Amino acid sequence: MNHFGRSRGPLFPITAAAAIGTALLLAWAAVAVAQDVQEGQRIWTDKAGCPQCHGWAGDGLVSGFESPAGLPLRKTQLTRDQIRMTIQCGRPGTPMPHFDRLAYTDKRCYGMIAQDLGNKVPNRADTTLQPFQIDAVADYVAAKLKGAGPVTRAECAAYFDSTGAQCAKYPEKPAAPRN
Repeated sequence: MNHFGRSRGPLFPITAAAAIGTALLLAWAAVAVAQDVQEGQRIWTDKAGCPQCHGWAGDGLVSGFESPAGLPLRKTQLTRDQIRMTIQCGRPGTPMPHFDRLAYTDKRCYGMIAQDLGNKVPNRADTTLQPFQIDAVADYVAAKLKGAGPVTRAECAAYFDSTGAQCAKYPEKPAAPRN
């Protein structure tokens, strides 16, 4: 009997076990997503070379100058799935390359093949990525860059794992929004 004078019933242990299992699964999923984001940043920087066009912070600034090729991802309105498609398939008619080795050989990219696009087929990136790597980069962009606002000194220090002079130009905190 519980403190209300009723029996808990035979399903109580099953319900309690399910609740605990769900909590553990959610905790594991959060850790897995965090690992994907961290792996995505590594691939973004070391394998795919995204900072060459988008800047290390995804702000579209390369070496302090705006890149004509890489859009500022911090301002993107794309969903995570749209970001993933862009990484996989590039952007037809733009400098954004595709990272899927088989892009435009079948209709996996925007429902089109190379013949449909003619001379607007995006170039293949120098390094292609596996689907799980494309997922990780999309997770990184969606979780850490999209909507992040102006770059801060703390972000710079975390990215470069230092507090060096290259981060001194960024503010400690984001600027307060103007009304």
